[in-house]
Amino acid sequence: MEQSVSRRGFIGAAVGTGAAAAVSPSVALGHGSDREHSSSDRVPRDRRGMQMWSMRRLIDEGIQTPAQLFRTLGRLGYTEIEKFTLHGLTVDQFRRALRDAGLRCPSGHDGPGFPATGNWEPGYRQTLEDSVALGQKYTGLAWWPGPYDQEALWHQLAQHLNRAGEIAAEYDLQFFYHNHDFEFSNRFNGRAAYDILLEETDPDLVKFELDIYWIVYGGESPVHYLSEDPARFPLYHVKDRTWRDRGPDVQDWEDTGPGSIDFPDVFEAGDGRWLDKHFIIEHDWPLLSHPGERYAEYITAAVSIEYLRNVRW
Repeated sequence: MEQSVSRRGFIGAAVGTGAAAAVSPSVALGHGSDREHSSSDRVPRDRRGMQMWSMRRLIDEGIQTPAQLFRTLGRLGYTEIEKFTLHGLTVDQFRRALRDAGLRCPSGHDGPGFPATGNWEPGYRQTLEDSVALGQKYTGLAWWPGPYDQEALWHQLAQHLNRAGEIAAEYDLQFFYHNHDFEFSNRFNGRAAYDILLEETDPDLVKFELDIYWIVYGGESPVHYLSEDPARFPLYHVKDRTWRDRGPDVQDWEDTGPGSIDFPDVFEAGDGRWLDKHFIIEHDWPLLSHPGERYAEYITAAVSIEYLRNVRW
């Protein structure tokens, strides 16, 4: 890992002139294989993203502003982010901060929440107007609170997703659903709840963002689902898993690359001529991989972008 990150230098530079300066030039400036902008067996440079959930602690604890964070991600080699909130900024402020860092925001976790209450559509339309203003192409539902063991709710959710997809299409946005593990651990007559969503949603209106960690954690094969219909999955959450458990009640999230998930097989299964895929890094709590590090999120970002830069399938 020496080529990717010098931890001591990283922390020193982060406190001083900027966190990205502590990363070696090959990582920070995107040398080497970054010259390859597109290929069927690698991650294109302009499709390497970061889910902002991974970075939230830096903003929430006042360690970095969104603008500082965006600039560092850009220097590391990221070209995209996926939002889940505006972090207290206006749409215009958020858009300018992205632009100044050379980043795009093609997707966002924007809802609409489920189970739906009241007249949810007007508020959702306002959210979609903001998404359009940010230049998004995709908008999606990332999570819902359950209960997950009631089959009827999954059928209702499928119809809710169809309606959200219809509304998103009015704004030229593609709607998607993002999975966790409960879509696979809950089964009805031998069928995973995820299959209900796949089968009962309109494939044009509702795509799926495949969280690779969570489907593996849920005991299913991402290769199986991608092989069935690779075009249904335009977005990936590229999140890794430790080789061994960290202990009772401690999550096994890991930086992308050093972990146990076989991403090349997954990416190959989802590949296809003319398919446009976005590869979005996510680590729900980078301090698990880098305990005690003030800038753990940036270490995770540097390790993970290096993997996206070099992985082949």
